[in-house]
Amino acid sequence: MHQWVSNGLSGVRNLLGYLGRFWPALVIIVSAAALSSYLRVYVPILIGNAVKSAVSKSGDGVFLTDAMLIVLISAVAAALQFAVGYGGQWLGQKVVYTIRKDLFNSIQSKSFRFHDNNSTGDLMSRSTMDVEAVRRLIAFGAPQFLTTTLIIVIAVYDLYRISFNYTIVFLAALPLLLFLTLLLAVKQEPHWDAIREKYGKMSNVLQENIVGHRIVRVFTAEDDQIKKFRSSTENYLDSYSSVSRVRSILSPLLPLVVSVATASLFVYGGPAVVLNPSAVGSLAAAINIYVLVSGPIGFYGQLVLLFENGMAGMKRIVEVMDSPSEVSEDPSGLSAQNIRGEVVFEKVSFAYKNQPVLKDVNVVVKPGEVVALVGESGSGKTSLANLVPRFYDATSGRVLIDGVDVKKYNVKSLRKKIGFVSQDVMLFSGTIKENIAFGADNAKKDQIREAARKAQIADFIESLPQGYDTVVGERGITLSGGQRQRVAIARALLVDPKILILDDSTSNVDVETELKLQLALKSVVQGRTTFLISHRISTLRLASRILVFKHGKIVEQGSLEQLLSRDSEFKRIFVTELEFPIPASGEGDK
Repeated sequence: MHQWVSNGLSGVRNLLGYLGRFWPALVIIVSAAALSSYLRVYVPILIGNAVKSAVSKSGDGVFLTDAMLIVLISAVAAALQFAVGYGGQWLGQKVVYTIRKDLFNSIQSKSFRFHDNNSTGDLMSRSTMDVEAVRRLIAFGAPQFLTTTLIIVIAVYDLYRISFNYTIVFLAALPLLLFLTLLLAVKQEPHWDAIREKYGKMSNVLQENIVGHRIVRVFTAEDDQIKKFRSSTENYLDSYSSVSRVRSILSPLLPLVVSVATASLFVYGGPAVVLNPSAVGSLAAAINIYVLVSGPIGFYGQLVLLFENGMAGMKRIVEVMDSPSEVSEDPSGLSAQNIRGEVVFEKVSFAYKNQPVLKDVNVVVKPGEVVALVGESGSGKTSLANLVPRFYDATSGRVLIDGVDVKKYNVKSLRKKIGFVSQDVMLFSGTIKENIAFGADNAKKDQIREAARKAQIADFIESLPQGYDTVVGERGITLSGGQRQRVAIARALLVDPKILILDDSTSNVDVETELKLQLALKSVVQGRTTFLISHRISTLRLASRILVFKHGKIVEQGSLEQLLSRDSEFKRIFVTELEFPIPASGEGDK
């Protein structure tokens, strides 16, 4: 109970913060709802007056006047109710637009560790299902709740004016109605948390299978994945069924209570009318008020559902927004526009999920120096490179660029001067030109072509019927692995970085393309501080120094020739791990 109230109040506070940005619309909606509710309750009063006039035989003129008033007031109430409904829809769209934008901006600002700890399916669920739940609450739930509550309050007042005893009958039913409504909310609350969690897992299974559909088919794992998705869907269905059972049991009790109260009116008011026929107008008005209230109160169960749903969604949205980013960004930080490219790792240690990855690493990389990082999988070489653009922050120690701690630079400014190409290339749906110019909106055509030429992809692009305007599929699926790799290299070169990180960027190319890339990279790395993460001898020859990693430490370093000339960890990696024949002294890749 306490948890439900706490979650509800927290969600309401966050939602009110967004609603407050559109307070003029909120004032109009509340005013229209108040006036509409008053007029809707006033119609039963007019009906009671008409019945009273009929009993007292006041004349046809009175009937006509009452009828015209009923129609007129009902029409005005309907117009106001339209304003409430339309205003709620408009306000809902405006608020969720702002929430969706803030949520997306928040996700964009999170560190790599945040994305490591949160599945794509779960984030998609929060960005779609949870945001939509908030929209339904604002667009339908809140206006309906406001209107229903105002109708009840005004009904109590008008019943008191008609007869105190009628009011007592009505008020006697209210505590039971409120108890059932609260009970419905409390019983549903834990199920909604489970529903959202299981929806996120179901979405994640779906997303992984869509993205990885080729792997699923290659390994003929369709049946296993169908079973996995069926299991996640059944879990989601079971949680939803639990909510449905609770709602099916409790929701019908709300209108039942109102019906019992209405029946009580007949029991009490019937004999009074027999004794005093003129009281039939009051009884008719009271009955019509009860009937008017019974409809909206029947919706209270649905409104509780919308409230629970919306607050659970808002809670999950705020969890993402309030999640602290490991890499904090200072907009007023130093500009990296004119860095020379000296990189110093000073007693750097790094842990990933409480597992040590780097241990007390000390390295100085001079401006323009090309350094290769080599080691077994998990030895820490990629983790070290990731600390330079602040994809992650060191657990202890410092990373310095030109003698300044990277944490003192503006993150965006810093990353603008660092080119990064990973083995797992990500291209976006769009043209080749848009992918090369990604992140460089002001890039000119000549600059794009020059970057493509350096990456040895220009000839291929220009051979296509639509050239640089050729549309690539999702994740660049219409291109080969080597072509995607070269487009990614061109994308990195376009920003003219002072620091370049190539993480096994020549791994997916054929021999002929590799030779072209080696020629291109020789000119590309000139004047740039470059980190090469590779096990290809041809790529390592570009480095003036090779750092060999083992268990998170640099165990040896030197040139390719120096490391091959002695019994080294480097030689063991190539002979044992890769079964690579070590070239004789003076030989190399030709």
